[in-house]
Amino acid sequence: MSQAKIEFTLIANRQVVLAEYPFDYSPFNVVAARILGKIPPRTHKQAFVYEGKRYSYIADESGLIVMAMTKEDESFLGTYNFLLEIQQAFNGSYNSSFRNAGPGAFNDRCSGLLRSRMETFAKPSGAGERLDKFIESQKDILLAVADRTERLEMVDSKYEDLDIASKKFGIEARKIRTKLWWKNTKNWLYLLCALIFAITLIVTVFFIIRKV
Repeated sequence: MSQAKIEFTLIANRQVVLAEYPFDYSPFNVVAARILGKIPPRTHKQAFVYEGKRYSYIADESGLIVMAMTKEDESFLGTYNFLLEIQQAFNGSYNSSFRNAGPGAFNDRCSGLLRSRMETFAKPSGAGERLDKFIESQKDILLAVADRTERLEMVDSKYEDLDIASKKFGIEARKIRTKLWWKNTKNWLYLLCALIFAITLIVTVFFIIRKV
């Protein structure tokens, strides 16, 4: 059963309010009375919104009207289920005996029914509670998945950063190895040149001494 918190309800024969609950619920009963004057005598349902409140009603060809006032964001389905239940209960109990009744004629007989059904529809059903718990559990799962996804994205990002850093390190290492190799090669070339120069110098001096 869909739920709705009903703040005010009435049963009317065209523009004559037969019963209402709570009694003298001003200024909402004044607004409801104005709406009653605009309702055509045919089977239909409709709703009007005024200053954050929604006035929903169902009417039939006999002129019987059941109206409920809720907050604007309350469940449409829950409100109309409530109205339909009140209409069926009233018709089942009084049939057409209300046609010649005056204002407030059914207050004593219907106030208990209206109050009890308003209280019942305001309470969440077992199915509703289970649905709320299921929705909350799904929200927790989605949040956990989103959090895990975010962590995985962070790990992937760090891995990519590490991979980039590793590649840069490899390039720099190769540059350093190449630089050191050229440096060592130059040192050996310098040493070889010095050695050749020294040998050449010694040989030259030796031959000069022999000639002398």
